[in-house]
Amino acid sequence: MGSLFKRIMAVPKMLKDPSVKFSHKLLIVAGVVYLFSPIDIVPDPILGFGLIDDAAVSVYIISTIKDELDKYILDNKKVKVKKEKIIDNVDYKIEDE
Repeated sequence: MGSLFKRIMAVPKMLKDPSVKFSHKLLIVAGVVYLFSPIDIVPDPILGFGLIDDAAVSVYIISTIKDELDKYILDNKKVKVKKEKIIDNVDYKIEDE
């Protein structure tokens, strides 16, 4: 549950980033509109079940873009680097024009 909360808190940072895909931003905005919209798949007054569809839509959206959101959670954490993913002994040249 803590990682879900961290991902939700990372949404504003993601929305401000110009390098994020427009479709991901649109998905977040559509989810917020659905959450606050009076039109629901299951109406809210029906024995509390109306809140279940709001939660399901929200969790679906967060889980769909979780990899994108995780980039914004790592701000204060040390990033672990896997040694097998490091490329050693690379030869490169910078040519001046």
